[in-house]
Parts: sequence; structure tokens; C-alpha cells
Amino acid sequence: MRWKQMVATGMALGAVSAAGLGTTALAVPAGAAGFGMFNTWQAAQKAAKFKLLRPKTTDKLPRNGKIAVTRCEAQKKSRAHVVIAVYGLTPFHMLSISQNNSGKACSTVGKVKTLGKVKVDGTTAQLTGKCGFDHLRSCTSTKVFLLLTWRKHGIYYFATSFGEARRTLIGFAAGLRPVG
Repeated sequence: MRWKQMVATGMALGAVSAAGLGTTALAVPAGAAGFGMFNTWQAAQKAAKFKLLRPKTTDKLPRNGKIAVTRCEAQKKSRAHVVIAVYGLTPFHMLSISQNNSGKACSTVGKVKTLGKVKVDGTTAQLTGKCGFDHLRSCTSTKVFLLLTWRKHGIYYFATSFGEARRTLIGFAAGLRPVG
């Protein structure tokens, strides 16, 4: 996949785009109405005002910056927050987790290919990918965006990866633990 296609796909995903993450989070001063960038999961949970899950394992990828808490814009609900954390310091390997309290997706990712269903924390999750169509790489490649979405107790979870095997994304999602 060419670099321009990777960037365009990342921006379409919103949650994994560094530019999208930065502009969304910087648009609201830290702490205002519970929005901003936070160093710890505990601070992000306090700002988001709902119980968060944090990754137990990140495939040895360090967190890429702070944890963002912002409004779930697509739902137009002022009380719905979305929390985003990205792991990985290069555009070649990345994992991210986005969680919101609207119970629905906060944004759309466009056309995706269904890759199956898996169990995450006792809930069925949908695995999809930006692959296998429109001159994109085959879905068997690790050089594609993989998306895993599920809903539990009114919280919508959206885990993504690039440059990682399916089992890595599924393990990342399955390893999410409550913030203390």
C-alpha cells in the first residue's frame, strides 16, 4: 500500500489518525467539560465520566502520546465522550483502542470487508478490514488496517491495528482490563 493510501485510510478511521487525534484533542482545552489530553488512564476515566478499559498488553508498542478524551461528535450528544489511545511510534506498526459511552460508533470508516466474528470478553465482536478491494492489499497481509468493534454494557469499543496480525489485534482487545 502506498504511503498516501495509508494516510488517507488512517484519516478516514479518525481514531488512529495522528492528525485527526491532535486536532480533535487540541480543539478543546484540557480539563474543559472533561475533555483534553491525559497522561494516565485514571485521569482519562475521571474526565470521561464512565468506566474505561485499558490494554494489558500492547505487543511491546509504547503509547504514542497522551490519552485523548473528546466529544462523540457523530452522535451529537453533548454527554457522550470518546476516549482514544494509540500505541506504536511508527506508521508501520500500530494498535489503538477507542471507547465511547454513546453505545454506537462516533464516526464511520467507509467501505470495509467483513473478516469474521470473534469473542472478546464474552461478547461477539465484528472483525473487518480496509483490504481486498479498490486496489488495496489482500486481507491476508499484515499491511492493512484491521478493525474490531463490539458493544458491552452501553459502551462501544473500537480496536484497530496496522502492521499487526489478526491474532495480535484480537489478543489486544481480549486483554483489555478495567482501569483501577
